[in-house]
Formats: sequence, C-alpha cells, structure tokens
Amino acid sequence: MTPLEACLLLQSIPGLGAYRAVRLISHFGSAEAVFAASSREWIEVEGIGEQLCIAIAQWKTYRSNVQVSLETLERYALQPLIFGTKAYPKPLSFCADAPLVLFCQGALDFQNRKILSIVGTRQHTPQGKAFCEALVKSLQPYNPIICSGMARGIDIIAHQKALEQGLQTVACLAHGFERIYPPEHRKFVQPIREQGCLMTDFLPNAVFRRENFPQRNRIIAGMAHATVVIESGVSGGSMNTANLAHHYGRELFAVPGRPTDAKSEGCHQLILQQKAQLLTDPEQLIDALAWKRDSPLNSSIQKTLFYELDENEQKLYDVLSQRTKAPLDELAMALGWKISVTAAQLIQMEMKGLIRALPGKQFEWI
Repeated sequence: MTPLEACLLLQSIPGLGAYRAVRLISHFGSAEAVFAASSREWIEVEGIGEQLCIAIAQWKTYRSNVQVSLETLERYALQPLIFGTKAYPKPLSFCADAPLVLFCQGALDFQNRKILSIVGTRQHTPQGKAFCEALVKSLQPYNPIICSGMARGIDIIAHQKALEQGLQTVACLAHGFERIYPPEHRKFVQPIREQGCLMTDFLPNAVFRRENFPQRNRIIAGMAHATVVIESGVSGGSMNTANLAHHYGRELFAVPGRPTDAKSEGCHQLILQQKAQLLTDPEQLIDALAWKRDSPLNSSIQKTLFYELDENEQKLYDVLSQRTKAPLDELAMALGWKISVTAAQLIQMEMKGLIRALPGKQFEWI
C-alpha cells in the first residue's frame, strides 16, 4: 500500500474526518501504519471509539473508491502532496484539521520558503487595490510564496501582482479541477500553473457547495506563516480565514480603513480584539516576521550567532538545548503551552534559521 492509497483510504472511511485521521497518522507514524495496526491499538488513540474502530476495520471495502480516485488523479494530471512527506507544506502539517492529501496543478517546492496569505473583500476600493499591489511589490526582494483563494477582488489582485513581480503564487480552490470559479478567472489558470500552482483538497466532480469555502479557507490560513487581511466586512470568507489563522497561532495583520467604511469593519474588529496587528506599511510586516532578503550571505549560522532571542524563543532554546532533538508534543508539554502555540512559535523560529524541522514532527536547535 502506498502512502497516497493509505491517505485516500482514510478519507473514505465514514465518520473519521481529517482531525481524527491526522491523530491516527501522528500516533502510528504514517498512514500505511494505521492499517497495519489492530483495533486494540486504534482505540488507544484519542477520539477513536468502538464504532470508528469497526469502520476502520472494514477498510478493504473502500478500495474500489480509492481506485476511482487514483484514476481521476491520473486523468487530470494532478500532483498529490501527501501529509507527512517533505513535499507537503510544513506549516499546514501542524494544523489539527490538515488535509491528508492536497491535489495540485503546477510545480512548487514549499521547503524552507516564506509563505504569505493575502485575503480581502470581493468588492474592494481603489485604496484596497493600491495597498495590495504596493504590499506584494515591496515583498519581492524577500521572495515569498503568495497564497490566496483566486476569488474576485483582493484575492485575484494579489495573484496578479505576484505574477507581475516574478513571485510564485498558490491559488487555493474550493472545488475540483473540472471547473474554475469564478469562470472569468480561467485566463489566470495557465500563468499560475507556470509560476506556482493551483491547489485543492477536493477531487474533481466533488459536490460544489457553500460549505466548501470554509474548508478551502483552512488551507489558505494554515499553509502560511502569516495572513494579511485587506478590506473585509465583519463576516464572510476573509474573516473566516483570519479567525482560522488566529486559531492556528499564526501571525495575522489587518489593514485599517476609514472609521465609516463598511468594507474595513472586519479589519477594525480584528485589530480591536487584538487578534491582528495593524498594518499600514509593508515594512511593519517585514519587521514583525524578521524576514531577510534572499541572499547567500543570510546563512542560518549567521542568524543563530547574532540573533537576540525573545522570551519565548529563550524558553524553547532552554528546552531544546538539553536534548539532541524533541517532538512537538513533548516540547508543548515541557513548556506548558498549547500544541498550536508551540507549533506557531517553532514555525517562526524555523523561518529565522534558529531551529531545524526533522521527520516525525521533531525539532533540533541549529
């Protein structure tokens, strides 16, 4: 059984869901290992009860579904990114509800890359458009991957400006590859494929419904080191993405508008609730994330030697320096932090070149 087949099998089991499937994979070490285990071992995993054990034990009955999925992937020439592999976006793998498989068109290497998500209203103002374009242009020297949802408004502006600046971009879809929504954005498909990728966790011909958008938004929020909200009402997709990013413990930025502007009410709410940092200048984001320009001179050794640790970084260093390496859950327990908070801190430190991520969600100090 291949890792892809094992993940597709887990997705086929009724009632299991991404959250419990991720728990099973994390517990046993791989998707294939889940099916090599017994019911007695499955039930030891948190959230797996007797009924789910019965459903998992019947996994062979779902093999025909998996075969259909494999044929669909081949027909649409989709590249699968499998949870737990090096190709999978590392920040997303720390999310409890991470998709087991991402389906992609285009080629993009996510390893050791800065990833920024940009979202906003579909009915943007000229000021919102101008800020989005200025932000992406200012980030060009740092070579981040720009991620968004390919929707009308701020999303597509972010994708377009990234393409114009020679930056790689990821368009996350709320449906399979048999359609493009909105249809007028079909003209952007090929440029994005050539300079990034289109991504979804929906197989072609999956039911297209409103519930797909929050499911898509968790990928936009989870795969990025930080998310920027440029114009949003108090509800809608952008606020959903923003709240997911906050829940995952990621850096969140919101661009303010005029006090009376309804299109900025959501941004103002995020800032007021202290979920997001106020962003009026791209340099504020660059400073907050401690990004360095892409250059051979910016080696991880130099960063380690001359970087001054803040309080939380020092706490992590104190724990990691006492051992060769440590897994995520062990670090969280030693520090008394939530898994999501620990994961977010580790991601930030990895981007600064202070730590190195190892297979099996383990980390070591560089």
